[in-house]
Amino acid sequence: MIKKALLILLLPALPLFAQDLPTPKLPAGLSILNQTKASYDFEKKISIFEDWLNVDYRYENFSAGLRYETFKPNDPSPAISRGKENYSDIAFKYFTVNFGNKKSSFELTAGNFYALVGRGMVLRSYEDRSLRLDNNLQGVLVRAGYANLKLTALSGSSANSNNDRKDILYLADLEYRGLKWLRGGVTFASNKPDVPGVANTDIGSVRLQTSLGSFDGYFEYGLKKNPDIQSGVFNGTEDFIGRGFYGSVSYYYDIFSIMGEYKYYDNFGFRTFDQTVNYNQPPSTRRDYTYQLFNRHPSTLDADNEQGFQIEANANLTSHSSLLLQYSETKTLDNSSYIQRIYGQNLDPRVKHREVSAQYSNEWSEKLKTIFAFGYNEELDENTKNYTGVIDLRYSIDPKNTIRLIIEHQQTNNRTTLEDYFADVLTIEYLRSPKYSIAWVSEMKTKEPVPGNRVRLFWNYLVGTLKLGEHTDLSLLAGSREAGIICIGGVCRYEPEFRGVEFKMTNRF
Repeated sequence: MIKKALLILLLPALPLFAQDLPTPKLPAGLSILNQTKASYDFEKKISIFEDWLNVDYRYENFSAGLRYETFKPNDPSPAISRGKENYSDIAFKYFTVNFGNKKSSFELTAGNFYALVGRGMVLRSYEDRSLRLDNNLQGVLVRAGYANLKLTALSGSSANSNNDRKDILYLADLEYRGLKWLRGGVTFASNKPDVPGVANTDIGSVRLQTSLGSFDGYFEYGLKKNPDIQSGVFNGTEDFIGRGFYGSVSYYYDIFSIMGEYKYYDNFGFRTFDQTVNYNQPPSTRRDYTYQLFNRHPSTLDADNEQGFQIEANANLTSHSSLLLQYSETKTLDNSSYIQRIYGQNLDPRVKHREVSAQYSNEWSEKLKTIFAFGYNEELDENTKNYTGVIDLRYSIDPKNTIRLIIEHQQTNNRTTLEDYFADVLTIEYLRSPKYSIAWVSEMKTKEPVPGNRVRLFWNYLVGTLKLGEHTDLSLLAGSREAGIICIGGVCRYEPEFRGVEFKMTNRF
């Protein structure tokens, strides 16, 4: 079994090591992107092979493409696999025609497509393979522009957890771009369930975006309605069943900049009737980090029950040093909210997520750069408090060769079990730009399953990356890796513990 797993991992890469062979020249307008991931867990005796092959062709005003996917097997979560446990088929295909001039434009897409309106308050259809998220729509998308007006209209269905496309989403968005300092837009969308006698869920919003000198602002307010809930829950006394607001302001002055965000989401999640597909993803007002332990205890976005804010300040203290300070807080809503009245609750607001962090960067010379980071966060999902510190040292031997050392430490208090423990991550990396890199990552974590009996757990792995020419990237990981959370924009995915070999390859032609 082990030999078979290693063969699966290495066979796709063998032809690539013949670097002297000429790069295949594709016909004009044709592009190919292939991404492969294969792994074998020696402890669980599980082998996984995943592949995404994108083929796109463009000729003058026409373009078309498809994506062929293979999962053997897929992620065990039905929200990710969508009924594709062992799957190999064309999962995405489209045809687009567009034409226009300086004053007007028109584009029509038929098949599968992604779409984003504003900041995602009403619609954000996209793919993120790190999160295993893909809520593409299948139908028709039209984009048209005339003078200072831009119209987006679509009708499509998204695949649910059984890979069925039942509900139909309708959307229309009109945006005005007539002023350099002000843009405005209005959006209306409706989800039609494939269930007789069930009412549509409608959602709409108005947005403004402004830019005046050193000041930038974005504001969007939306309302949601559903006749079944309006009559069945509120007895016709409410015109709406949900509302949402998001606002952000940024100001830049000399060496300083400050950004503030505010959110209020009350039963504002916009989903298919079976609740398995999210059409919208409002801004989370949470900070995403690149360091491992900062992401170890995250808080996921809840578009139905959140209010909060984030403030972030930056200062370029000198030409070689900078300081970043950040604070964010998210609470659940009170008992006057739509969401609590719909579910018959009477709960006081609770802190769902609170975080403060600081990061100081300094270039001591052309060769040495340091980053010091500290953060405190508390979150409601696991009910923990966490103190995290990071030291990141980078030493450039010459313009091509760099050595990097990252030391991470996190102290955690579980407020439910009263357990105190800590985790340490050490990363030593050598980079030969732009060809290859190799890193050793070691993690130690303490646990106290029985009071007074502290145990230590260890994980270690080597990971190397290699760039072949301009078209191929390879990555190979071997060893053990602690379970963790991957979060982007408040959307999170759990990555289980792994002990084995993992191979990744990306080809672009």
